[in-house]
Amino acid sequence: MQSVARTMRYERGAHGDHGAVLRVDGSTYIVETDDGEVRAKRATSCLLEPAAGDLVLLAAVKDAQYILAVLEREEGAPSRLVSGGDLQIHVQRGSLGLSAPDGVRVAAGKDLSMAASTFRVQAREGHVALGLLSLVSEVVRGEVDRAKLIGRSLDAQLERLMQRVKRSYRIVEEADHVRAERIDYAAKGGLALHGENAKITASHVVKIDGDQIQVG
Repeated sequence: MQSVARTMRYERGAHGDHGAVLRVDGSTYIVETDDGEVRAKRATSCLLEPAAGDLVLLAAVKDAQYILAVLEREEGAPSRLVSGGDLQIHVQRGSLGLSAPDGVRVAAGKDLSMAASTFRVQAREGHVALGLLSLVSEVVRGEVDRAKLIGRSLDAQLERLMQRVKRSYRIVEEADHVRAERIDYAAKGGLALHGENAKITASHVVKIDGDQIQVG
């Protein structure tokens, strides 16, 4: 199917300052004009990368031809903005928005950096896969309805740990070890300790106190 660019080659009033891209040879574009084929380079100002079939605007500087802009492209064909070096987009006033109905992808060969006074992410569902995650923050606050954590090991080093829960359940399949200078358990209701074998030892004093003590 002929593209729009190839159809417009034959329109009356066409001049040698525009033509259709036939093919791409490295950084050189072979463009067909009314005067024949010419070899042209992409001008620095032409960020939209020309493709075969595009209708382009040409300009001659001395003995060189340059593509200044892509005038028309076949409907539905993809577009690429290409820069030969570093590229910065600067907005002096206002904001910058980027939107797409089917998705936005950002890829970097090395680092991806973002800096802002406030950073917000909002999505219906999120997935993050990282080889190593380092987080440094003065305050971390989270609110979740349900949380599930699966891992092989968890190490935490804290000065203070405080938890307030309505019900707490813990299942340890093997050993449970606690090493502390002092341990204080207080129950408003009953306290039950059960084991196949039980042992209580003390270096100095063992004290059992109650209104009634039953043994056996």
